[in-house]
Amino acid sequence: MLKVVQSGPQMLFQDLGRFGMAGSGVAPSGTFDRMSAARANHAMGNAPTAPVVEILLGGVELEALTATQLVLTGMRCQIELVHAGGGVTATYSNVIIDLGPGDRVRIALAQDGMRGYLAVRGGFRPAHVLGSSSTDVMSGIGPAPIITGDLLNIGDEIAEPAWWPRLRELPALWPREGVRTLAVVLGPRADWFAEDSLEAFFGQTYEVSDRSNRIGLRLTAEIALERAVENELPSEGMVRGSIQIPPNGMPVVFGPDYPVTGGYPVIGVLTRRSSDYSAQCAPGDKVRFVRAH
Repeated sequence: MLKVVQSGPQMLFQDLGRFGMAGSGVAPSGTFDRMSAARANHAMGNAPTAPVVEILLGGVELEALTATQLVLTGMRCQIELVHAGGGVTATYSNVIIDLGPGDRVRIALAQDGMRGYLAVRGGFRPAHVLGSSSTDVMSGIGPAPIITGDLLNIGDEIAEPAWWPRLRELPALWPREGVRTLAVVLGPRADWFAEDSLEAFFGQTYEVSDRSNRIGLRLTAEIALERAVENELPSEGMVRGSIQIPPNGMPVVFGPDYPVTGGYPVIGVLTRRSSDYSAQCAPGDKVRFVRAH
């Protein structure tokens, strides 16, 4: 069991998500950076379906009430292991950490990236709501956000990979980029935009707004995208990674807590890998779109 000594800006339980409920207005939700979460679970010998804790930016401190093992993937940050018997060991994200009763881990603020994924050996055991332990911040469905003082229960369901425990440090997944590159498949409404807007879409650099969240990344740039078709668009189904262009001409890239329908044209959709990578785009980061190949 882990005790949350300091929760930081946001801590949420997430798993693979809840599917098949869009007809009832329920988005899948789930981990924003699926690849990082999967690596964390795999390193701990957990099943892919095991819930993890999604940590926004860091600033978290946890105390082990029982012996356990954990790893943090995704964002890059420093971590301190404060030993119950005295002394501090400096370590880092992507490093497997052994904890004894009374030991604490202090997760510093992110140096690169936006979201970290905490997995423990045996997996966390939060409540299931509509078949998933994911928290949807838009609808409020799922376990409550984790706050200071909470106790995090740990399970014992282990699917140990053959290489565990020989690997103690995971290679970094995401590159350090001055401008983050996101791959896009054009459509289904790319023909609703003027040719010069399509050129601007791929040609200019965007900045991530501080209004971004798990629902979507809001981007700003010098050139607003102009529509060639001004007809009203009936609301249609959305998918994660959809890039919707509202009337102000600035893209909104939908994340895991996206609305299941939308009435603005979608110029393109991120690839699965880029959708995961977009989870690490922090406010102020620079972003460019490229055509997927």
